[in-house]
Amino acid sequence: MQFRQSQRGISTLGFVFVVLVAVAVLFTAFKVVPVYAENRYITSALKSLARNNNDLFSMSPSDIRAQLTKFYTVNNVRTEGRRNIDIDKRASKVLITIAYEERIPFVHNIELVFTFNNQLDSSAPERCCKPLESNSGN
Repeated sequence: MQFRQSQRGISTLGFVFVVLVAVAVLFTAFKVVPVYAENRYITSALKSLARNNNDLFSMSPSDIRAQLTKFYTVNNVRTEGRRNIDIDKRASKVLITIAYEERIPFVHNIELVFTFNNQLDSSAPERCCKPLESNSGN
């Protein structure tokens, strides 16, 4: 019984520290999660484009942009990535690259910078959306 009387809970200072850490983690999550969710929609659009169109090579760049824009409109994608669509037609394949940077204000004069580079290669659509090669335009 002596041992049980000497046990104590967390101190007030320890509790305040735990609460501050939890608040910092939640604040960061509320800033970061939407950025990654938007990029997830962008990669979903590329995968949907590859899945629903067997011959991307026969499509014009404006048709490809129109289909991606429809997907972005339906899913309310507002990030810069929806405008940075680079379509590179080559002899045997089409490379669709959506590369963009997001800057999110974090605290006062501190920004979080996220860089995304999504690429769809029509010759290997199953490997979407990681960059397979550097784009000749950049």
